[in-house]
Amino acid sequence: MREPRSSGKGLCPRPDHAADFTLPFGRRTQLGHWSHRFIFLMGLLCLDLALPEAGAGKLLAQSSRHALIVTGVAGEAEFKEKFWTWSTQMMQILGEQMNVAPENVSFLAGDPASDSSLITAKSTKAELTRAFQKLKSRAREGDLVFILMIGHGTYDGVHYKFNLPGPDITGSELKSLLDDLSAQDVVLVCATSSSGILARQLSQKRRVIIAATKNEFENNDTIFAQFFVEAFKDLNADTDKNSRVSFLEAYLYAAQKVDNWYKDQKRLATEHPVLEDNGDGVPVSLPSPANKEGLYAGTLSLAPEGSLAALPAGQLADQPELWALVEQKQKIEAAIQKLKYQKTTLEEGRYQQDMESLLIQLAQTNKKIREMGKR
Repeated sequence: MREPRSSGKGLCPRPDHAADFTLPFGRRTQLGHWSHRFIFLMGLLCLDLALPEAGAGKLLAQSSRHALIVTGVAGEAEFKEKFWTWSTQMMQILGEQMNVAPENVSFLAGDPASDSSLITAKSTKAELTRAFQKLKSRAREGDLVFILMIGHGTYDGVHYKFNLPGPDITGSELKSLLDDLSAQDVVLVCATSSSGILARQLSQKRRVIIAATKNEFENNDTIFAQFFVEAFKDLNADTDKNSRVSFLEAYLYAAQKVDNWYKDQKRLATEHPVLEDNGDGVPVSLPSPANKEGLYAGTLSLAPEGSLAALPAGQLADQPELWALVEQKQKIEAAIQKLKYQKTTLEEGRYQQDMESLLIQLAQTNKKIREMGKR
């Protein structure tokens, strides 16, 4: 469980730095004429974000989240080790940190014998198709489906191919499989070379596509998976400090880490991650309200509902009013995210008024959750 955080460590605005904010990717900005009121509200909000004691109980594990982790052909031993490390770390996060029900998780890998207790099946095209069929049969309308593909990808001038033992699977075939999940919230992360084409090809409403490369022509090996998985373990990825790493936050964290890695290695970057989540088929490297990308990804997270309160499952079950408050908190946060994307279409005064109202509601709800959690 994450430790309670105070506003004195740079996580929340300080009075002596009230007009100076760091945005994702290290950019800084100055607040306008309403900064003092904004700072007051954010300070109040940060005070209320202190987490109640949770004891030794586990969070409520829900059945509304599903995951499919696939590692393709590794080839050299170096890649085999990397792919195994990244995929097993993601599996550990899903089970121990996110409490995703084991029956809702499938792990396909090249050598099932290496750990039969962890690997569901060999990562062949046939088994991958069966894994999608399982998702279709188990996932209900509105459930979250997370798919992570780690390995090598190629582009032959016509098709993207995810390299698997035996026949590869093409982008067109992936689209057909994904289209069977149109009633679910789908997040597909393809951390392979040449994967950028998928962000265009697989684009659809209620679907987040994250690719390690900006197009099909960046065909060198990628490291994006390493940092994407790391995002769910690093508190710094949680930029809004709500104790949940959204897929947008995970993407931004990983993209920045990739950029830093190439600079530190003094190498020309051969991968440029992109995200597409509004269904227009135009992926971007830096999602923002200006390009209308990232809003949907910002509302989705692997974290179980109720993790914001960090309460034992029994406490949530015994106090339905507490559960209702947690759900209310998540709705307010989603409304704040949505309002940020509407800023350019609203009058400045209206935007400030609406944002102030939502921040007050969020602070009040946090306070109620904290007080109720101490009972």
